[in-house]
Order: sequence, then C-alpha cells, then structure tokens
Amino acid sequence: MKKLLICIIPLLILSCKTDKEKSELTDESTQYGMDEIIDPIEYRAEFEYGLDSIPKIIYSNMILTDEKGTVWISIKIDSTGNIEKPKIMKSENDKLNSEALRLAELIPNLWNPAELGPERTKIASIYNFPIKFDKAVKTLYSE
Repeated sequence: MKKLLICIIPLLILSCKTDKEKSELTDESTQYGMDEIIDPIEYRAEFEYGLDSIPKIIYSNMILTDEKGTVWISIKIDSTGNIEKPKIMKSENDKLNSEALRLAELIPNLWNPAELGPERTKIASIYNFPIKFDKAVKTLYSE
C-alpha cells in the first residue's frame, strides 16, 4: 500500500495546475488588431490556389542580395477573406525585413476565411510562414 501511494502522489502533484496555468489552457482566443482570433480553428483559411502556391509567388519575386537569413511573417486573414498588413514575428537578419514585408504583401486577397462550428461561421485567423533568403531555396521554388 505504501509503494502504491509513493507512486500515485508524485503523479497527482505533477498533474495539478496553478490557476494561471488553468486560465491559459482554457483561454482559446487572442486579440490581433480589432478582430478576435479563435484557436483551435475547425476549418483553416484556404488560399484559392493552394498553400503550395505561396512560396512560388514569394520566391519568383524575391530580390536576393548578399544578405542571408530567415524572416518569419504573420498575416491575418479576416472573416471576409482579406489579408491585413503582414507583420514580422521573428527575424534572423533585420536588413531583410523590408524585402520580406514587400514579398508578403504580394500575396493576393484570394482567401476563403477560416470557419468555426457546425454552422461554419466565418472567423478571422492567422497564417504564419517563413521566408528564407537563400539562392538554393529561391531556385527551388521559382522554377
């Protein structure tokens, strides 16, 4: 019986959450500009030509310099399917940020918005993606 308690007590301690952790787990939405972003989304936003076409748009228009690195971009797709101004989430090289934003702004407003629930209510969502400034990657996607 003692051995059983010794095994169960650490499990109970590890499974307890603080009030802060519980609120973080149950808070499924965040603010992004004016619209509320709900996560998890049941039906993600879809680009009209497929997500595979986004790298082709970006890399076929990329102007490479000697600078290298990756810039992570975040775009908000509103409940009507339009893209709001892209934001930089993370950057390995600040000199590439303006080019990354220029490339992200080339993505057309041809999105079907994310949907939630059995009624498939259209909602805003966020799409994050990296832009890697590298000749080999540019060559791969721009052909």
